[in-house]
Amino acid sequence: MTRQQRKSSTRSNQKGSGNSGFNRERSSRDQGRGSRGPNRAYAPSGPAPEAEEILKALALLPTGATPTQLAAAMKLTDGARELGATLRRMVEQGQVLEVRPGRYQISGTGGEHSAVVEAGPAGGADVPPTLQARFSDGHTLPMNPIYALGAKLGDVVQVAIGEDDQALVTRILRRTGREVVGTILFRPGGPLLVPDNRKEGQLPVLSSFPRFNDTYQAGARVVGTVVVDSAGQAGVNLTRILGTETPEITDFRYVCIAHDLPGEFPKEVESQAESYSKKLTLSVAKGYEREDLRQKLVFTIDPATAKDFDDAISLEPREGGGWILGVHIADVCAYVTERTPLDAEAALRGTSIYLINRVIPMLPEALSNGLCSLVPNQDRYCLSAFLSLDKQGVLIGTRLAETMINSRHRMTYEEAMAVLDGKDPAGRWPADLRDTVKQVSSIAQNLRKQRERAGALNLYSVEHRFSLDVEGRPVSIGQEGSDISHQLIEECMLLANRAVASWLESKNLPCMYRIHQEPDPDRMKQFATVLEAYGKDSTQVNNRFSLQKLLTDLNREPPAARLVLNYLCLRSFKKAVYAVDNIGHYALAFTSYCHFTSPIRRYPDLLVHRLVKRGLGVPGFKEVEIRLGYLDALAKQSSWLEQRAESAERDLHARKAARYLADRLGDVFAGVVVSASPGGLSVQMLETGMEAFLPMRELKDDFYVYNQERMALIGRHSSRVLGVGEELDVQVNAVDIDKADIVLGLASPAPARRPAAARPPASSAATTTTTPSTPAPAPLTSTPRPKAQAPRVTVRERLDQRAAERGNRPSKRGADRAKARDDRDIGKAKARDDRDIGKARTRDDRDLGRPPARDDRDLGKPRPQIQGGRGQGGSQGRAKKKRRR
Repeated sequence: MTRQQRKSSTRSNQKGSGNSGFNRERSSRDQGRGSRGPNRAYAPSGPAPEAEEILKALALLPTGATPTQLAAAMKLTDGARELGATLRRMVEQGQVLEVRPGRYQISGTGGEHSAVVEAGPAGGADVPPTLQARFSDGHTLPMNPIYALGAKLGDVVQVAIGEDDQALVTRILRRTGREVVGTILFRPGGPLLVPDNRKEGQLPVLSSFPRFNDTYQAGARVVGTVVVDSAGQAGVNLTRILGTETPEITDFRYVCIAHDLPGEFPKEVESQAESYSKKLTLSVAKGYEREDLRQKLVFTIDPATAKDFDDAISLEPREGGGWILGVHIADVCAYVTERTPLDAEAALRGTSIYLINRVIPMLPEALSNGLCSLVPNQDRYCLSAFLSLDKQGVLIGTRLAETMINSRHRMTYEEAMAVLDGKDPAGRWPADLRDTVKQVSSIAQNLRKQRERAGALNLYSVEHRFSLDVEGRPVSIGQEGSDISHQLIEECMLLANRAVASWLESKNLPCMYRIHQEPDPDRMKQFATVLEAYGKDSTQVNNRFSLQKLLTDLNREPPAARLVLNYLCLRSFKKAVYAVDNIGHYALAFTSYCHFTSPIRRYPDLLVHRLVKRGLGVPGFKEVEIRLGYLDALAKQSSWLEQRAESAERDLHARKAARYLADRLGDVFAGVVVSASPGGLSVQMLETGMEAFLPMRELKDDFYVYNQERMALIGRHSSRVLGVGEELDVQVNAVDIDKADIVLGLASPAPARRPAAARPPASSAATTTTTPSTPAPAPLTSTPRPKAQAPRVTVRERLDQRAAERGNRPSKRGADRAKARDDRDIGKAKARDDRDIGKARTRDDRDLGRPPARDDRDLGKPRPQIQGGRGQGGSQGRAKKKRRR
């Protein structure tokens, strides 16, 4: 399409926007391209034949399937990618559910259905308009406005059905009116927007903004507003080109648009949050008061950058021996009550989102950093769990109560670690606090050992954190592990969460459980294959205790090996979610578990607090929601919002890592192979914790072939094996910041690395921030290697050395490989001689034909056929090449 054609097409699109223009535009496109358009699954006439086959295949898989698993079930050899695109379109149409990222089930499975939001029956003059959900079979149900998740007319949603036959929205599949960002693809049938979020699919452009043709440049990222018609078909109206402000603004705005993150709080929500008095009293209602704990030693331990403190701890001796561990959690539901604007907004957000140096909070700042934050030397409302432990540290009793505390001290993890190591400055902390911290740490380590004896799986992980300048550019990166100061708080919170879930069960009340299913058998088989190729016992994945022993054994492996195997084990697990049906928590080895300790930043914790207060008989909480259908809908909704937040955090981390590496093109980093494919290697860079791709074309030291059984690339001539766990020195060859893509190359044998902090910061003021948790080894520094260095011993070489020490004979495979190498060397030498002869002869022939051809081209004359040129010598050279092949 020429530029003039694009202009005329865009002008015609600019004339109309909204549903009427969308329908006209869609009709003209469909006439032009027939049934091959990108949105053919939206056709209201019914599912395409391939969709019917997919539905039949999915119906035979009650637990659902990924595109790859479904392709195998349908006996499709190489159609997983196309199948995945079709499944995403069927999700938006309402035929298929995406129960978790990348896993699909037919609509109706698990009590969830896809539907389109439309206007309900008209009411009277004083009755506000209602919404209803229209399902794929045509029937409709009214939508509960409190559990609508902000759905609007035209949205494609996923709903559960409550006990009163009302539709409860659990996920927004396609939100009309929301913004997307992507690039423009010009097609004869009309331009398309290709969103950066690939799950969106390609969206037809319905209209554009004025001067679009004068300002748009190929490859620029544009922002558009999604429009969904009554049939569930989506289009987009272009609104602007994504600006090129500072990285701080650009990255934050990009992630917010790409993931449809919430913005500012509505005025009525802010007003409600600011309306509460800062003067707190013990009285809750007539004849009911909170317990006064303001004279007890209560303290907090949090990260140095934390602003919202939602948990504090205390410790007292127990009569008869043992201890009473107090876990005091901010009483958020004292302010966020049901069926209020504040509660509706908190449910809509679901969780606080931590975007490196910014936070999108679940609650307004007046509560999250104010009345609900357990700052030192301020009276605060709490919901406290008093956990009785016997002399062996076993939980023997739980008591819950509404309390008022006044935190004495605020410690950071670093300060707590200094106390535990005995390295804190003299006089920095009072003696009673130091003694309590040490005793709680001892109790926490005992609790950790109890979990391990029960079969808990403790995976190795490290957080990477960027230091950003004032413009949002990363200037350095650090790593933070989980030491005993972190474990001190973690074990106390785990114990409280477990105790509260059991307490609710004892009161015959429902609970918003945090569940974790057993690992997927197919993924565990893949992990077992990796272990076998790595030289480990693959039968150790058969049960939790052998898997636990494997993870313990990995602690003795080199950092890279420990990193990759823990990482692959984690990827084999299913994701923990919220549910009202309890199946336990596999990784923690808990039979009952919920989230109770973070109500400032997690909506499920707030729901658990309300259920606890109902069990305590607190006035005003006897009518809180306990219908299982409604709680289950909120559980599914919260799980989806949590996944959205984690995805946004990962994307921003990836963009910052791309910016960090964009200024270090050509530098060499240590990496470890995470996976191999016919196209190349996925390598995790140890300094940034980010995965990057090493394409096959960059492996120039040999010709590599993918071996599926060994899950590795094997050099045809050198027999070099590049598989999972292989340590490599990689070079940054290319970086695309907008797509957060990094392309690596294989470094030379003796690379020189530039120090990590070599690039000067753009500003002297820097902000230290944290990034999403990513498994990584101990902190590394990119320092130049000395010239004289011992050769690196790979894992496989180490295994061979161990076998030699045990007196094992060399394997037949090794002898065959050595013989094959010798034969190849002889063949190479002969082929090289033949090639040299052929090259010389061909070069002579070319030299004879070159001058006349050049002169004749200049004169415009036909080229003569020269005897002995490419007609003879050239054909002989080609014949020799064919014979050698």
